[in-house]
Amino acid sequence: MSSLLTDVDVSRLLRARQRHRSLQGALWGLGIVLALGLSVALVGRLWPLWYQQTLLPYLGGGLLMGTLLGAAVGRWWPEPVSMRLQQLDQRLELANRLRTAWELERGEITAPMPLVQAQAVETRAALRRVDPRAAFPLYPRRAPLLIVLGLTLLFLPALLLPNSQEQPLRAREALQQATALVATELQETAQELLADASLDPETLAAALEALDAALEALEDPQATPEEQLAALNAAEHALAELRSLQAEARLQHLSEAVPLSSEAIVAPLAAALEAGDLEAAARYLEALAKPGSRPLTQEEVLALADAFREMSTALQDVEPELAQALQTLVQELYTGDLAGSQQALTEVAQSLDEIAQAAASSQALEAAQAQLQAAQQALGQSQAGQGPPPASFSPTTGGAADSGAPLGGFHSEDSGAGAPYGETAHDRTAETGGLITLPRAEALGTPQETLGQPGPAQISYREVYATYAEAAEAELSRRALPPALRAYLHSYFSGLGE
Repeated sequence: MSSLLTDVDVSRLLRARQRHRSLQGALWGLGIVLALGLSVALVGRLWPLWYQQTLLPYLGGGLLMGTLLGAAVGRWWPEPVSMRLQQLDQRLELANRLRTAWELERGEITAPMPLVQAQAVETRAALRRVDPRAAFPLYPRRAPLLIVLGLTLLFLPALLLPNSQEQPLRAREALQQATALVATELQETAQELLADASLDPETLAAALEALDAALEALEDPQATPEEQLAALNAAEHALAELRSLQAEARLQHLSEAVPLSSEAIVAPLAAALEAGDLEAAARYLEALAKPGSRPLTQEEVLALADAFREMSTALQDVEPELAQALQTLVQELYTGDLAGSQQALTEVAQSLDEIAQAAASSQALEAAQAQLQAAQQALGQSQAGQGPPPASFSPTTGGAADSGAPLGGFHSEDSGAGAPYGETAHDRTAETGGLITLPRAEALGTPQETLGQPGPAQISYREVYATYAEAAEAELSRRALPPALRAYLHSYFSGLGE
C-alpha cells in the first residue's frame, strides 16, 4: 500500500502539487482579507463607527495573516489519498494509472499478479516522463489573481479618500471625553463639599444628593446629551436653593462698612473686613478683649471707638442688631469701662463668627454651583461641536469659565481689551455730551411745539448709569454666578462710574 506513495517520482509530483496549492491558497486568503477590509471601509462610510486610517495597521496584519493562513490551508488541507492521486492523473494526463495502481495495492480491485506487476512498471515509466511544472505552475492562476486585483482597486479609494463620517465621529468622541471630564470634576466637587466643615449635615446631604443625580445621568450610557444637560441644570438649581443669599448679603454689608481710619490699631480689622475674612476680624477682636493682653493707649481706644461708631452708622439699616452691639461697644470704650468693653468686644466677635459661618456655607455651595455652570458650558460646547473638550472646566483653573467667553451669555464689547468692555469704556462714557439717543416714543415729558425739524430724544449717559448699575446689582443678587464672573461685572460697572 505504501510502495506507491513512497516512490520517488510520485513524491515529486505530490510536492509540486502542494507548492501549487499553497500559492493558490495564499492568493485566495489575500482576496478574502481584501473583501473583508472593503466591507469594513464601506460600513465606515455609512455610519460613524471608526476612522478610515485606523484600518491600515489592521489591514496590514490581516493581509499577512490571511496570506499565511491561506498558504497553510492550501498546502495541508486534508484530502483522501485517492482524491490526490486522481487529480495527478487528470492534470498529468496519466490515464488513471496512479489511481489504478493504488487500488491494486490496497486490494480494492483484483488482477493476476503478472498483470499487476506489468501495470506498476508501466506506471513508473510514465511518471518518469511527465513534467509537473506545466500542471502545477509556481505562478497564480488567472481567476484568483483578477479577483485580488479588482478588490485592491476598489479598496484603496474606499480607504484613502476623505470620509464624511469622521467629523461626527470626532464630535462624538469629544463629547464622550467632555462627559468623562465633567463627571470627574463633579466627583472632586463632591469631595470638596464633604471636606468643608462649614456645611451642616442636612445641607451637605441635600447638596451631595443633587450632585449624585447629575453624576448618575453623566455616567448612564443610555442618557441623551439633552438629559445630561438637564441633570446638570437641575443640580445647579438645587444648590442655588440651598444657598443663603441673606448670609452673602450680610458679608457684603460688612465689607462695605470698613472703617476709613488710618490708625494702626484699626488697620488689621479693616483689612480683614475688606477681604471678607470675618473669622480673622473676630479673632482680632477677641485678642483685644483677652484679659492680660497689651493695654491700649488712650489714642488707640479712641481710634477703635471712632471706627466702631463709623461701622455702627453704616450697618444701622442693614444689620440693626450688630449695629446696636457696636454702639454699646462704642459707649463702653468712651466711658473707659474695661470689663464692659471686653464683654462687648467678645459679643461683636461672636456675631462676626456667626455671620462668617453662614457665609462660608453659602460660599461653598456657590463654588459648587459655579462648577456646575462651567460643566454645563463645557458639555454644551462639546455637544455643539465647538472644538475639543477643555483640559479642565473649573472656573478657577483656567477651564471653560476662563476661556475668554464669560458664562451667562455676557460678552466683551471690545474683544482683546485689557479691561472689561475695553480700555476705552471710560473714555466713551466721559466724552463731552455723553448722550444716549432714545426712541421718540420713549422720551419723557410733555410734548411741546418746536420750530424746525424734530430731533432725536437724548439723555446724558450719567443720568441713567445709576439705574443700570442698580438693575445689575439686583440681577447679581438673584443669580448664582461664578466668582470670576461676579468680579468681572462689578469691575465693569465700577469702571463706568469713575
